[in-house]
Amino acid sequence: MKNISSLTNILANNTPIVAVEYCSADRKAILSSFYQYGDERSLPVYYWNPGYANIQEVRCFDSKCVLCKTELSALNDVLQFMLESDRPGIFLLEDILESGSASEPIIRRYSQFANAFFELKERSAEQYWVLLGEYIQLPSKLRPLIPLLKCSLPDSLEVGVIIDKFCARNCSLDFGSDAVTAKKRLAVSSLGLPQAEIELVLERSLSVTTSVVHIAQLVLEYKISQLRDQGLEFIASPDVPHAGGLDLLDAYLQDVTKLSDSNARKYHLKPPKGMLLWGPPGTGKSLSAKLAAKKLGYALISASWGNILGASNPDRALHKMLETADNLGGCVLFFDDFDKGFSGWESNADGGVARRLSQKLLTWMQEHESEVLMLATVNRLEMLPAELIRRFDDGGIWFVDLPHSGARYEIFNLHLAKYFKEQFGDGIENPWSERQWYSLLSDYAGATSAEIAIAVKRCAERAYCEGRPGKIELADLRYQRTQFVLSSERSSEDIQGIRNKASFARPATGRDRSLFAAGDQELFEYRPPAYDPI
Repeated sequence: MKNISSLTNILANNTPIVAVEYCSADRKAILSSFYQYGDERSLPVYYWNPGYANIQEVRCFDSKCVLCKTELSALNDVLQFMLESDRPGIFLLEDILESGSASEPIIRRYSQFANAFFELKERSAEQYWVLLGEYIQLPSKLRPLIPLLKCSLPDSLEVGVIIDKFCARNCSLDFGSDAVTAKKRLAVSSLGLPQAEIELVLERSLSVTTSVVHIAQLVLEYKISQLRDQGLEFIASPDVPHAGGLDLLDAYLQDVTKLSDSNARKYHLKPPKGMLLWGPPGTGKSLSAKLAAKKLGYALISASWGNILGASNPDRALHKMLETADNLGGCVLFFDDFDKGFSGWESNADGGVARRLSQKLLTWMQEHESEVLMLATVNRLEMLPAELIRRFDDGGIWFVDLPHSGARYEIFNLHLAKYFKEQFGDGIENPWSERQWYSLLSDYAGATSAEIAIAVKRCAERAYCEGRPGKIELADLRYQRTQFVLSSERSSEDIQGIRNKASFARPATGRDRSLFAAGDQELFEYRPPAYDPI
């Protein structure tokens, strides 16, 4: 396991207490590693967690580690028991930082650890404490005393080794027509899971199927369920090939895709770490995130800042989310309506939780080297703290505005081709004249891309119910326009307030150069003064 070598070196330097973050599924590997270390130094190894009344001794028989009950009772206060014990050994204490009673002041437990650190260094008995947990947050009082190590999730190379060993053990596996592709797919499905979980899920899948492709699907389904428990969601691919009208943003995403290629590293070039999409609701910001992931070939993982702040342990929730994203082998980490999580930021109404977590997020955005593109959408940029906005400078802040006439024409045709292929499919001449289109686009002036998409979908539903599936007339879209009020009219002041600040960002849409673009007009005709030779 990662950092085990560092851990044993720290213990060898007579550091009495060490904290180790690890995944609980890897308990057997942790016990085995410490048993081997203790056996080499003739030290017994003990284990305790809040589920045990007595401390357990770790023993190995036929290469299998088991826990054996001892007479060492720790029912009342395991920390006090340990402080009073001179028994030599390595004591693995899991979740001990969270095991205190509700009535016990937390400051007392921290003082017990500080006392233990100094007392253990002076004892003649060789005794070491290892504090285990999935997430360990040491107070400032203990950080200088207790080093914190982390057992990271396996990277792509380590996952590849796990997959190779699994395939070598099971000769009956069916790889299909392409064994290399099947194994690669299985490895990609396993990224982001702890080593022990990967091994358990792989072995469990054998009871269902021997097809490697099917096993990869089962592993992916398991991973999706695990991510959902962490407040993360895999988002499906978009149902349209591109976002209509966002030509400048689309061109930049093409550049990001090129910068993600390994050849770019030879020239010290890297893709941006974050992008911010700003604009009124319904203008295609979320769709752009889906398309960005598709272009990059990354998984799109949706996270909610509000869910993180509302978790029972927000620090742990953020830690798990970022660790998972770092180990997925490339992903777009998507925060929708990011600004809503920062309401009350200045008032410190949440006790400073949002401020503390945003600092951790800022540090991660600055320092991480993994293939993660953080992409956030906001409606009100001013709600984000200035130091957070600055972290998006490398990828840019993009303003996604209401579509102009040419963009509306493109959006209409994207969705018409989806529902009415016989009339608007590839290679088919557009059935409506330029004059008809001009009239329709005028009717939908001020509409968002989402409103256009819904109008086309409702036309398709109405046509099907009326017995003419896949057929649409211009009158159908004009009728749908009478059935709703544009959001730009319902919330005109709010949306105009957002648009008035558009100059602070890069435009996602270029100038309208279509046939339907409004021509340049002058309010007064300019005439040069008459020439007078005198």
